[in-house]
Amino acid sequence: MDQITLAATTREAMGKKNGALRRSGGLPLHVYGLKGDSLSIQAPLSEVRAILRTAGRTTPVRVTVDGSGDTVTLIREVTRHPVSGVILHVDLLRVDPDQPIEVRVPIRLINVSSAPGTRGGAGVVTQGMYDVPVRAKPYDIPKELVADCMRLESFDTAITLGNLGYPPGVEPAGSPDTNVAWIQAPRVTKVEEPVAAAAGEVAAEGEATAEGAPGAKGAAPAAGAKGAAPAAGAKGAAPAAGGAAAKKG
Repeated sequence: MDQITLAATTREAMGKKNGALRRSGGLPLHVYGLKGDSLSIQAPLSEVRAILRTAGRTTPVRVTVDGSGDTVTLIREVTRHPVSGVILHVDLLRVDPDQPIEVRVPIRLINVSSAPGTRGGAGVVTQGMYDVPVRAKPYDIPKELVADCMRLESFDTAITLGNLGYPPGVEPAGSPDTNVAWIQAPRVTKVEEPVAAAAGEVAAEGEATAEGAPGAKGAAPAAGAKGAAPAAGAKGAAPAAGGAAAKKG
């Protein structure tokens, strides 16, 4: 494995003075662990960025300070500006290359769409963990672990920490029964039957019928009501047939 080395120098700037260091292209770093003295160091931001892309949090980084020393570390914490995302500070954990250490390793699923348990829309692959805890010596830590979903044949099968599969020198640090990925039944969207809508239509039809009933607006006025035709024999009513002729004779 290629060694990743960071050449750093002792940092004199502390506290608010780190702002001037960052503006000049430097980055404050901190090395701690193994009951050793903490080191306040600095390095060019461009070099630290490159190491972060290459090493991540699983590959050891050898740190030299002022051209001497050789400290094996793992990147432990990266502090970024909450708005811009610019790197503000990096913590490195000093480790013993001959002693196992617990770290979290990213996990990547393959053959997700080909998993037997998903055929015919029976289910979908669900991932419950995106990194898993392992124990290994610093130079045995893998960059990632790969899980093949072809073993997910039904709702009763799962990829767990115990059956995930690890390279030599690496073992799970959590409960072996912890599920990493499994087949889950697809969500079924319940279709609401238009009962409420139909009831509303019936109510609307009833209102329309009521509008045409006697006494409703637009209906013919009842006898004796204002605007109704006068009853036979009433004042102003049209004379009955034959009445006018009798009066004339």
